[in-house]
Amino acid sequence: MERLGDFDELQEVLESQDAQMGVSEIHGLAAGMLCVQLNADFNKWLAALFDTEEQFNGLTKDDMQSLAGLFNGTLELLKSDQFIFDLLLPHDDERIAVRANALSEWCQGFLYGVAYMGVGDDKDWTDESRGVLRDLMEISRLDSDNSDDTDEQAFIELHEYVRMAVQLLMTELQLVPSDKANEPTVH
Repeated sequence: MERLGDFDELQEVLESQDAQMGVSEIHGLAAGMLCVQLNADFNKWLAALFDTEEQFNGLTKDDMQSLAGLFNGTLELLKSDQFIFDLLLPHDDERIAVRANALSEWCQGFLYGVAYMGVGDDKDWTDESRGVLRDLMEISRLDSDNSDDTDEQAFIELHEYVRMAVQLLMTELQLVPSDKANEPTVH
């Protein structure tokens, strides 16, 4: 997605700093963090991307702008009422195995982002959300080595499912706990 930045350029930024995550995974991480808290801290996200201060300090001004564009663009897409949020995955002309692997990594990043923001199994998840989280966990374990071009339709369906899942989880995660406190108590 153009609004988030160029996939290949972002991948070069990560590779130049020996980051342990790829573009899809860091986008999933940002989306997970922002689903929990729309005002999640950009610097906290950066701290999750780079293991050492040397990696962080090696970023150029342009690198930082690219990463900020990805993070802020993700926020903008999540907040949109037009349901335009999408996953940042390799281009459609990539082999299905490459895109399936990126989808798996995106889900890993998303789940990490939710947990990184302090939301875990102890949250009072709805049954539907628990099911979605289990599905995302399964997708994060996809074996893309066995994918071939005939799996294109399955990939498209999974991609769309993950997009919808993010919206559902964001709705649940953005519910303010104090809203429940204002509900009248039945005696």
